[in-house]
Amino acid sequence: QVKLVWYYNNALGRPDKKKFIARSKSYHGSTLISASLSGLPALHQKFDLPAPFVLHTDCPHYWRYHLPGETEEEFSTRLANNLENLIIKENPETIAAFIAEPVMGAGGVILPPATYFEKIQAVVKKYDILFIADEVICAFGRLGTMFGCDKYGIKPDLVSLAKALSSAYMPIGAVLVSPEINDVIYSQSNKLGWF
Repeated sequence: QVKLVWYYNNALGRPDKKKFIARSKSYHGSTLISASLSGLPALHQKFDLPAPFVLHTDCPHYWRYHLPGETEEEFSTRLANNLENLIIKENPETIAAFIAEPVMGAGGVILPPATYFEKIQAVVKKYDILFIADEVICAFGRLGTMFGCDKYGIKPDLVSLAKALSSAYMPIGAVLVSPEINDVIYSQSNKLGWF
């Protein structure tokens, strides 16, 4: 989705919005760019990764990383503040997207703490940063709802799908885009071309 997000921002005349923020312990794949987005050091070692345009923020593993006496809500607030500080440090005009799995799979089946996605979404919306939901593992009923986004109140701009899309009968994946992103891409396709 990196190429799609860059295309979108170029279509809007925002060529500097190229950086992606992912989370420590996340998994988004093992190809060069998806491994960069993944927050697992084993995928970075010996490959000179992550790519320079990929940043990582805190893993929302409450039981492992909360401070003594810190509630889930306070932990979520701290992580949202850390994300905002990273965005400000890097310059919001350079941050294109934030990517997250509703439930982190390879990182340890990490459920989001209370109010986490509500607070994270508020930060990315404040700085006009796209939210990408990586639903490769969580979609199609695996969490009791059609999508993990439904379970956790996530309103993504883009969604990655695979695995249960075919119940493993064939290797297939898909990307869902919001109508707003579709309209921008479509309106500029004659000028920028298709990909």
